[in-house]
Amino acid sequence: MDIELLRTFLEVKNTRHFGKAAENLYLTQAAVSARLKQLETIVGAKLFTRLRNNLQLTATGERLVNHAETILIAWERAKQDVALKQKQHVITLAGTSGLWDLVLQDTLHKVHREHPNLTIRAESNTSEALIRGLMERTVDLALLYEPAKISDLKSIDIAPAELILVSSNPAHIASEAASSNYVAVDWGISFKMNFAKLYPDAQPPVLHTSLSRLALDFILDFGGSAYLPYRMVEPYLEKQLHQVMNAPVISRQIYACYHKENIHFKDIESILSVIQSLEVPVEEVPEEIKI
Repeated sequence: MDIELLRTFLEVKNTRHFGKAAENLYLTQAAVSARLKQLETIVGAKLFTRLRNNLQLTATGERLVNHAETILIAWERAKQDVALKQKQHVITLAGTSGLWDLVLQDTLHKVHREHPNLTIRAESNTSEALIRGLMERTVDLALLYEPAKISDLKSIDIAPAELILVSSNPAHIASEAASSNYVAVDWGISFKMNFAKLYPDAQPPVLHTSLSRLALDFILDFGGSAYLPYRMVEPYLEKQLHQVMNAPVISRQIYACYHKENIHFKDIESILSVIQSLEVPVEEVPEEIKI
């Protein structure tokens, strides 16, 4: 099957518009329609339905999305592998967006310094997508806030990250900070459960994001509060930001996950040794209640 059929399908899914998809793919609208019809013939079912001038995926189209993305990722990786010199291959290192700020950025730089011949593909995605990538072998090593609960995957404790509640208002107590222009960062399911227990009366956040750097920039510009890593906010404490002193510190464990039968295990071990040699976030947080 022509790989471009799947690429066209995903572009139409993302844009929900034949014209915009055609523009992004440098094709005519007729060519996009023809490709989709060809793909529908191969699949044996309609992939899109039009409702009030709005394209929607059919049930078949919804089921095809993950498969199409996996095939395209595998194809791009195959092209990279073929293009590499003999005995070289691509290692995909991935994590949730917040972990790039905390650990993976430093890891990537140190891996390249210590293993310059190792080709790295760096990715960021949701925990669910990363676990799927590990199972489908499109991701070699992923850093997550929750251990992978699948027998084929191995999870290794890396280090805890200490999250403290900071606010632009030095007078705020914990309950006020959790409800006044609070920016909710997605630190995983355990964090959400702890936050809900600690602040049952908290108001909806002004912003919800998976990007800790974005949350920091937002409260620096507009004021507010957020649970952020001590290491990240330390330069701003007692200046633009203040630690909410009666707020518990919430500790989040970081896990490195990989498939037990990954053929690149030696390279994964090398990257793990780099991660474990870094001073990743075991911070000296001012004494507070930790949970």
